[in-house]
Amino acid sequence: MLFNSFSFFLLLLPAVAAYWMTQWHRVRLGILFVASLLFYAAHHWPSAFLLLGTIGFNYLAGRLQARTRSLPVLLVAISVNLSLLFWFKYAAFVADSVNALLVTVGVIVSVPRPPVFLPLGISFFTFQVVAYQVDIRRGEVEAETSLLRFAVFKCFFPQLIAGPIVRARDLLPQLQELRRFNPTTFHQGLWLLMGGLALKIGVADVLAQFADDAFRNPAVLTTVGAWAGLYAYAFQLFADFWGYSTMAVGLAALFGIVLPLNFNVPYLANTLQDFWRRWHITLSVWFRDYLYIPLGGNRRNRDINLLITMTLAGLWHGAGWNFLLWGFGHGLWLIIERHTPSLPRSWDNRLLRSLRTLLVFHGICLLWVLFRSPETSQALLYFHRLLLPPFTSSKVSGALVTWLIACLLLQMPLTKSFREIRFTQLSLPVQWILASFAGYLVLAYAGARIDFIYFTF
Repeated sequence: MLFNSFSFFLLLLPAVAAYWMTQWHRVRLGILFVASLLFYAAHHWPSAFLLLGTIGFNYLAGRLQARTRSLPVLLVAISVNLSLLFWFKYAAFVADSVNALLVTVGVIVSVPRPPVFLPLGISFFTFQVVAYQVDIRRGEVEAETSLLRFAVFKCFFPQLIAGPIVRARDLLPQLQELRRFNPTTFHQGLWLLMGGLALKIGVADVLAQFADDAFRNPAVLTTVGAWAGLYAYAFQLFADFWGYSTMAVGLAALFGIVLPLNFNVPYLANTLQDFWRRWHITLSVWFRDYLYIPLGGNRRNRDINLLITMTLAGLWHGAGWNFLLWGFGHGLWLIIERHTPSLPRSWDNRLLRSLRTLLVFHGICLLWVLFRSPETSQALLYFHRLLLPPFTSSKVSGALVTWLIACLLLQMPLTKSFREIRFTQLSLPVQWILASFAGYLVLAYAGARIDFIYFTF
């Protein structure tokens, strides 16, 4: 069930209405749990049993950890969660890689390949419960005693599939109190929901057509066509995930719950480090707190720690050598950036900052080639069309140019956050126009919906 589908809104509207109509807290939690389970099961109902099993196991493990503060208990809990993630997401990749190696060295025996099946959102909810177990061990949160409340924390549908990755200390306290209806928060949620929907359907799904055409067969691309397709994908990915995250925050606000924003105009970053402070913020913080710092952080072997962290971050996005290389490339870039002397302050001006932003953006775009290409060989071919002679040109679609200009305008500081625009402060006619436009987008594109990109992770 997608956020941009009729079936989702048929679930959402009665859930919101029932939630605010009752004043019993446990009933509200029950409504959120049932709605979340229906939302998840609608995609693939057998996966719901895995989700329920994960909820039950981590609830019990958290209660045991609260009593013992035991490292072995923590290691078992983390191992079980990561083992499920490894089996469903990486076992087939490892088997294929081992078999390819065996063929290379002339060994006939092959490793059995497990069936390919990826439960929706397993990467996100696995990281969420791993953080929960570690935080209990560290004493940063108390283990949740209510199974119902923990279940809602674990499977709250706005953030279940693709984040933001919400920490227990941020969400559980909100589930422990009876929320009062706040019209301003509710209308702000509607605005965020409409804004995210417009980004997804009106921007990302349109650019997807140009990006798919470019990456489908790089061999026939001209240099200009390859760059145009890459720009289309860069902004498609941004609008798609920004749209999802914005909708998630808006949906949570309809229930009076606050989720963290996940983006802050990342393509305006003038260093790669700054980019990762702006892009998928909750994932960057997760890797910092639960991998980079435990490895030693800046205290010892910081370059190695950074390279390991970014390589694993790349592998988290997908089971493939292209994702591993994508993360490794980001790690190398961050290490080089660390050891590059800063420019004198007298050189720091708007022109140089803009130039750095432009260079960082294009470096990120080049790495997106690895991220988007299904195979490393196809990525190499795309790089050839982008960077190596003969340099050829072709006519670029006027529609693509128009949409890319629109995406550039979305990077302007005045529009960097939907939170800066209060839906309720707009005039009533403008509110109705925006609401009607969002409804039109759903109606117009209901028959040609495209999955959110991060649903596959």
